[in-house]
Amino acid sequence: MQDFNGKVAVVTGGASGIGKALVAALLDEGAKVVIGDVEQSALDKVLGELGSRGEVSGVVTDVSKPESVDALADTVFD
Repeated sequence: MQDFNGKVAVVTGGASGIGKALVAALLDEGAKVVIGDVEQSALDKVLGELGSRGEVSGVVTDVSKPESVDALADTVFD
């Protein structure tokens, strides 16, 4: 995929490190990004930092729990 403009991307672990850098790059390319991360405070921080770069939202998600990942997917599809 070479054109991310208007596409929706989901990044788990996106509130820090490599995930956060990926979120920033996707926003810069015009993607709408949903961040899944286990820590609400980390999500709040990254949304504050990157919110001005594009459409980004966050959902508390524990990828070790299938029901949490299902809830993330339901949120994205809604």
